Amino acid sequence: MTLPIELFPAALALSASAVACYTDLKSRIIPDRLTLPLIIAGISFYLLWGAAKLDLIAMLSGAIGASVAFAIGYLLWLAGGWAGGDVKLFTSFGALIPSYSSSLFPAPYSSNYPLFPLSVLFNSLIIAAPALAVYLLACKLAGKSALYKSLPITELHEGMIPAETIFERDGKIERVNKFSLTAVFSRPKYDRVLTNPRSAAGLTIEEIQELKKLVSQGKLEDKIRIKIGMPFAPALAAGLLVAVSLGDLYWLILLHLL
Repeated sequence: MTLPIELFPAALALSASAVACYTDLKSRIIPDRLTLPLIIAGISFYLLWGAAKLDLIAMLSGAIGASVAFAIGYLLWLAGGWAGGDVKLFTSFGALIPSYSSSLFPAPYSSNYPLFPLSVLFNSLIIAAPALAVYLLACKLAGKSALYKSLPITELHEGMIPAETIFERDGKIERVNKFSLTAVFSRPKYDRVLTNPRSAAGLTIEEIQELKKLVSQGKLEDKIRIKIGMPFAPALAAGLLVAVSLGDLYWLILLHLL
């Protein structure tokens, strides 16, 4: 019996999700060296597969799936619910499995079109809802923010998402930590931007080194706000597993209600 070609990238995505769960729970980081090669592999896989079939849609499906997943993930990141690693992991799922019809109850939008990331997201949100409610309540009772925390700049790691803009203007280092739609969609007049909350990739090693240098020179306080949240990789992994094996929970609920 010939296995559907979509099972191979699905197996890769499931394996990667297990690794992401481990790193996210252990260090709250989903490393780029895990997610970025997966995105490239997914897009390349469908380019080659589609070219072999002379099917333009199949060729572009990996890129479309990755784009759809990134757009959704980026919006969730802007809302403060996801970290950069979550966005990139979700994007890798879209690149590897843009559509999928081998589950028991696939939704038409995820089996006939490159929108399988929607099934993964719906499943993840449904599965994570109870845990998320408990987490938010615990943060509220403890008097802590569920979305942000402050830590020394000297303790920063690659991929962390800053919750404030640190920039240089007229030779001075300044900060902006207030969110506004104007700041999101405009281009402020900075001479040099040192941290960019709009970057889904998070802080780079070079940016962290520059911040530490400014701290050592006494030009910058050794403190920064970063975005946090409950580790979402386990929810994404569970949503992916259910989507691959069973199908779209939202679609099943909708069919049941109808």
